[in-house]
Amino acid sequence: MVNNRNEYSSTKRNWIAGIIVTAGLFLLPFILTNFGKTGEYWIWVTTEMIIMGLFAMSLNLILGFGGMVSFGHAAFFGVGAYTVALLMKKAGVSLFFALAAAPVVAGLAAAVIGWFCVRLIGLYFAILTLAFSQLLYMIVFQWYTFTGGDDGIHGIPRPEFLGPLNYYLLCLVLFIICFLIMRMLVNSSFGLTIRTIRENLERAKFIGLNVRRFQWLNFIIAGSFAGLAGGLLTELNRFSQTEFLHWSKSAEPILGSLVGGMYSLLGPAIGSAVLIFMKIFLQQLHKGLVEIWAIILGLVLLVVVLFAPGGLVGIYEKAFKKS
Repeated sequence: MVNNRNEYSSTKRNWIAGIIVTAGLFLLPFILTNFGKTGEYWIWVTTEMIIMGLFAMSLNLILGFGGMVSFGHAAFFGVGAYTVALLMKKAGVSLFFALAAAPVVAGLAAAVIGWFCVRLIGLYFAILTLAFSQLLYMIVFQWYTFTGGDDGIHGIPRPEFLGPLNYYLLCLVLFIICFLIMRMLVNSSFGLTIRTIRENLERAKFIGLNVRRFQWLNFIIAGSFAGLAGGLLTELNRFSQTEFLHWSKSAEPILGSLVGGMYSLLGPAIGSAVLIFMKIFLQQLHKGLVEIWAIILGLVLLVVVLFAPGGLVGIYEKAFKKS
């Protein structure tokens, strides 16, 4: 009875916190617009936080819930980015059609790549995802006539009604929708199966689960969400570049998951937002601090791994359990 009461209290507290944070996020851009160019800049920053938070959450379907370390998740982020860029710049389609196509094309790419990758486990899986990501990177880098090569695709059009504030709200609404879909998946029988495979692969096989099929489906779903994030960032910056496909881009959601907490749904998004804010804040303090960002990031990760392996979400949960 006590455990049920504590669980109910924890759930209620999380819902209240979620409603307050969501309301704050919707009000934030209206407050920032009063600060002129500075406010517009921070609206752009917070929009990027939301998009990269979605990217981090998409990876965590594979990493935290699936127990599979992928070093090539940027492949699907980049595919979504170039889908939007090519459709809008060269085919002249509307933004909303391009954004709808981004997760579909990224999901198809994930289906092909995942079909090969899920046949391996552990380090071999991670290396194979990295290999496919770099293969796509080199194709885009070399195919200058179609993708623009290392110059990328610039000057992507944006509807007039989608100014900084409206685009922020669009990204926030899409983020919330994606979060609710992911939450539904994680709490469904499919999500339970994925976590079962993560906890004990051999036992999952023994009880008759088609492990490869579930991992493959999870890989496709995660790739689709990453593709949407890539498409949103492309429209935010109004360009797409090969760096979106590079292996270093895959590191960003991994680091966000570690800092925020990879065993929760929102943890990676929180961690990703914190890291982006830290980098921008340090840049505002002194430009020289950005040059040592790698050292600062290393120290942050060291502290998290040694003293808070559950990330920021883990700290939050422990604080309320003690109270």
